[in-house]
Amino acid sequence: MIFFFYGDDTYRAWQKVKQIKDKFKAEVDTSGFNTMLIDGSEMSLEQFSEAVSQTGFLATKRLLIIKNVFDHKGLNKIKDDIINYLNKQTDSSDENFLLFWQEGIPDKRTALFKKLSSYKYVNEFEPLNNIKLFNWAKITIDQLGGKITAPALTMLIANIGNNLWQLSSEINKLVNFKRGQNIIEQDIIQLTNGKVDENIFNLTDAIANKQTALAIKLLRDQLTQGANEQYLLSMIIRQFRILMQLKSLVTINSSAADINRITGLHPFVIKKSLPLLAKYSQEDLKNIFNRLVQLDLDMKSSPLDNETFLDLFIIKTP
Repeated sequence: MIFFFYGDDTYRAWQKVKQIKDKFKAEVDTSGFNTMLIDGSEMSLEQFSEAVSQTGFLATKRLLIIKNVFDHKGLNKIKDDIINYLNKQTDSSDENFLLFWQEGIPDKRTALFKKLSSYKYVNEFEPLNNIKLFNWAKITIDQLGGKITAPALTMLIANIGNNLWQLSSEINKLVNFKRGQNIIEQDIIQLTNGKVDENIFNLTDAIANKQTALAIKLLRDQLTQGANEQYLLSMIIRQFRILMQLKSLVTINSSAADINRITGLHPFVIKKSLPLLAKYSQEDLKNIFNRLVQLDLDMKSSPLDNETFLDLFIIKTP
């Protein structure tokens, strides 16, 4: 059976992937030995062939999750083999489950995209508009057993926006704090973190300055305030992606106006990021970013504590 999930709303895509993983484990793979997450951006044909050819261990089938294959630099060299394999599948529940998961929107003109889009279970996760965002937040609060007034919910959405990683984290914090009582506007003012970018800047700055103790303290502060590890990692990845983009533009002596125009970033984000560039070479940023991508995979597939993964990343970052 083939699944294809993609889109800019990485939180809801991640939720859907997790839902399938949990259902597969409950109904097919109680041992937990037959789910495999593969970094598609670095996947070799040998790795792909070996993964799809293996049969289940103590289970009738396997669940293979291939993440970000459209980011593979050599996609043109491997896509035909992947498509040939897919052409041989019946897309039935009797076969291994193969889930292609892409963060962002891939090139829809490619043969692989067209092939994957032809299957029954295809979802594009687009960012929610205001009405859908309002409904999503209300349903999430209800599911957690919380209550919120309409003005408070409106303020929460206005303060956080449609970053569902942060919004989910803030909702959890608010619901746990109020314990069944109505969340009101004053709670949003006092408890939500509307300055998340500044906090991530401070954390990234501490990492850049090799202030390991301070970086771990800042990480602990965020966790204490209710942010979850996966959300914090997504924000750190975002910050290093911004640094890579800015570094390449500064290297070719782009003007401030060009940087604003090309990146589309808020001037505040650019202003806070530029001082960090002197502390990293382009190669440093690339290596750190690759480590973060691998860390993202490890945190989503390993039973180990996610906080430990983040600590190790901070400690080992040069």
